[in-house]
This record gives sequence, C-alpha cells and structure tokens, in this order.
Amino acid sequence: MNYMTPKIKTIIFSTLFSIILWVFVSFSNDYTTSFKVPVKLINIKEGNALLYQSATEVTLSVKGEGWVLAQITFGPETVFNISTNKKVGIQNADVRGSLNENTWISPSLQVAIISPSKIDYTIERIRFKEVPIVFDADINIKNGYKLVSKISLNPDSVKISGPQSLINSISSISTEKIDYENIDEKVNEQILLKPQKYITYSKQFSNVEFDVQKLVDKTFKNIPLVVENVPNLRELELFPSSISVTLRGGLNNLGVMSADSIKATVDFNDAFLDSLGVIKPKIETPNYTKVTNVNPKTLKYIIKQY
Repeated sequence: MNYMTPKIKTIIFSTLFSIILWVFVSFSNDYTTSFKVPVKLINIKEGNALLYQSATEVTLSVKGEGWVLAQITFGPETVFNISTNKKVGIQNADVRGSLNENTWISPSLQVAIISPSKIDYTIERIRFKEVPIVFDADINIKNGYKLVSKISLNPDSVKISGPQSLINSISSISTEKIDYENIDEKVNEQILLKPQKYITYSKQFSNVEFDVQKLVDKTFKNIPLVVENVPNLRELELFPSSISVTLRGGLNNLGVMSADSIKATVDFNDAFLDSLGVIKPKIETPNYTKVTNVNPKTLKYIIKQY
C-alpha cells in the first residue's frame, strides 16, 4: 500500500490553507452587485384582494461585504415585502420606504439604487362566484373512428374568488389547451384549469371523459312499426308490419345494443294525406348512431274505418 509522504501532505495542506485564506480575505472585501427580487404585497385586510400592481419585482443595487452578499445570492429564495397597511383602493408605495419590512436585507448593506422606486397597486373587496368550466381542446379523431359519447367534465363548474370588479367580468373558466391527435380510444384524464391573475379557484383540476370507438355497421331485424295519431273508428294497417334498420356507430356501443333501442313509427296523418300509395317510416335511434339503411324504405298501407 502506498502512503503519502510528509512532503506531499505539507504541500496539500499549504494549498488548501492558501485557498481558504484567499476566500476569507476576498469575501471580507466590499462589493457592489445588483439582483432582482419578486415583490409581495403584505398586510392585505381580510375580505380584500389585490386587483393590480404595476411591478412584480424590484432590482436592488447594493454594496457590502462579500459574505453578506453571498448569503443573499446563494441563500434561500427571498421576496421584497411591501405593506399595504390594510388600505383599500388605488395606492402608491415608496419602495425604499419598505426596506424595514425586509429583515433579510442586513443593516450593514448600503442600498444604492432601487428600481422601480414607486409601485402602484389596487386593493378591492373580495367577491365569490361559481362559474362553468369550458373544455379547451382540439380533438383529431383517427380515420375510421368516431366520438360516441358526450364530452363530460367533473366538476363542470368551479367557485372563484378575487377582486370584485374582476370577478364581475368573468363568466367562465377554461381548461389548459390540449391537443388530441389520432384518438382511437376512450379518454379519461385530469386536466389543469387555466390560471388567471389575481383569481383563486376552489379546485385546480377537472376530469374530462369522452369515448372514441371504431365505426361499424350493424343490422337490426324485425323492428315493429308503431302507428301514431290514429283517430277514433279508424285503423292503419301496414305492409309489412316490421322493418330492418342498419345503424353505423361505435363498435362497443352497437355490440350491446338491441332492436328495442330503435323506434320506428308511422303517422296516420301521413297516410291520410298521401297520394302515392306508400309512406316512409320515421326512425329514432340512440345518440351517436346513424341510420345507413332501412328495409323496406317505403310501406304500403290500408286505412280501415269502423
């Protein structure tokens, strides 16, 4: 095993000592530097809220010992506090006059320049309101597939709070914009609500859900025809008395659908006013389906009177 010789140990120790001494001497000197700090308005009276402030950060040019400046630069993130003194309305703050609100600025530091020197802000009464959530998205569905459900949001509304004049102008809150490309399956995910300055939400997310399925055709046979609006002492006899209907829709939806889901009707008045001897049935189908064929398309009939 190799061991360091006393000479090498001495060299390493001397080098480290020199570096430490250089750092100590350097950081003991005075330096001038500038840095930006975010502004935080404090002492806002309960029941009030910030509507506007002219600047969100200040630039400080300070002079002081390197040790003190290093603590600010490399220490925990700081903010520049400005007290509102619980005042309401349009206000103007002297930024230099707020130095005593910021204990992180050491008395040993000389603050040469503060920019901006003034900050305007407005405080208003808080108002609460519930507004609907609007889904903001571009949905591009894969070829051969289709949207087969409504697009639902849960929750579909959110309580908001903030300055009264700003809340009065808001009628809805939108989600963050999402782009869906070549969707070919069900979507169920949490989405972030788009933030608005000076507005607080009771919830930050909503859950969006909609279903996309492969398009297929399915034929339903022997669907009975129902005659409507038949007057007393009259009867409408149809030929045939049932039909077949072909629907186009989502694969999963049509797979569990039965003929009972389709309603085929004929209005007596259509037959009474007809001059061709045939009438067409009216077809009602579940949402997100399309009738592609009816067999037969027209019906013969006999009107009977008693």
